[in-house]
Amino acid sequence: MSPPPRDEWIEHLLDVLSPLGRVGARRFFGGHGLTLAGEQFAFASDGVLYLRADRELAAELEALGAEPFSYETRVRKVSVKSYWSVPGAGLDDADQLVVWAKRAAAVKRSRSRTRARARRGRRARSGRATP
Repeated sequence: MSPPPRDEWIEHLLDVLSPLGRVGARRFFGGHGLTLAGEQFAFASDGVLYLRADRELAAELEALGAEPFSYETRVRKVSVKSYWSVPGAGLDDADQLVVWAKRAAAVKRSRSRTRARARRGRRARSGRATP
């Protein structure tokens, strides 16, 4: 069985973000995760695009009206401050969106490298060989 077709908005985002390189989209919790070089740097859900953000990018987006990704549980509302919405004006400005997305991809790559170094360090301390 083939996967369902992506909607026009996701295709539009992929087109706008094409200056970054080969951006892909895959199903992600009822939305789509956007990837670059196999690393997810953004996701789109319910008509909102969220970018992976460090403190600097988050502050910039927040100053423009962005909000962190959040969801409700039975007990409370959870905010995920590593992903921030793209302000409405940013979706209309392709050049600005590409700049922010490039920064989001860099944040993801940086965090992936940091985690990989930490895993290698834990393996070395435990006496296990590192690949």
